[in-house]
Amino acid sequence: MSSSSSDGEYSGGDGGRHVPRRSVTRALGHELGGETHRRIPPKIVPADDRYAAVLDCATYALANTDIRYDRTMAHGLGRLCKDVSATFGRDAEWDGTPAFGVFEFLSRFVKAGDDNDFSEGRALYLLPEFTKGDLKRELYTIMPSLQGGRSGEVSSYLDLINWLLRKYADEQSLSDQDALFHGAAQGADETENDYYVRLRGLRRLCGYIHTEGQMKSRYMQGLGWEIRADVREHNTPNMPMDLLVQYAQRKRDVCRRRLLEQKDEEDRRAEERRVRRAARPAPRKYVTAAVTAPPQVGEVPSGPSRWGPP
Repeated sequence: MSSSSSDGEYSGGDGGRHVPRRSVTRALGHELGGETHRRIPPKIVPADDRYAAVLDCATYALANTDIRYDRTMAHGLGRLCKDVSATFGRDAEWDGTPAFGVFEFLSRFVKAGDDNDFSEGRALYLLPEFTKGDLKRELYTIMPSLQGGRSGEVSSYLDLINWLLRKYADEQSLSDQDALFHGAAQGADETENDYYVRLRGLRRLCGYIHTEGQMKSRYMQGLGWEIRADVREHNTPNMPMDLLVQYAQRKRDVCRRRLLEQKDEEDRRAEERRVRRAARPAPRKYVTAAVTAPPQVGEVPSGPSRWGPP
């Protein structure tokens, strides 16, 4: 078993020989065949330039581009994983569904990486810890082993990012998702805040290719006609999105109260008309007597005869 001494030296498994830690690190790096130069994998080149950045693995590069990683660094991986969980969220483990969740997953991982300042070398082995299910098992089959027994399909953090993008994101599906964003409109039973949450989810699934200004414009266009003009007039270029949503919600509440008041007034008038009709006196009933038609000229009226019955 290996251990480290208090003077910064590394004690090997033979127990009697002490060598500097950096020497062991170098030796293990050579043993694992690790590269010291950072290599950028071939880019995914989409037909639409709008999707170029979101499909480029370099977009998800970490601030710390050191790619070195060996068994001496593996001892602190568990502690680092707990620290990253505080930023990333342990309950946010991704299982590969929905497919476009890859953009949000990678964006959150990059933020957690930069906040905790871990390198791309550590990120290669840390990223699978935030996946689950079949995806996690598949990642372990394509990654290199620290014991050097398996080289793996991917050899670096950017290789792993590129593999995820090629597996879960394609241009046609991204284009379809983009069309859903641009065609989004508020539903009949949907509040202004619910509509904003749904639109924000569509933007997230598109890999955040839409700017805040485009998000705001789409939101206003999709609002109900009753408040759309007022919200556009109230909007300013520097107004935060959440304040705009709050204003739209207030305008909708005012419109809703006005409609309810109008409906209550119409119901009240209809009830008054019903009461007035019920209070009217019943119409008089006239009896029509039987009228006998007058006899024609020269016709003897019927009646008793002086000579008796005929």
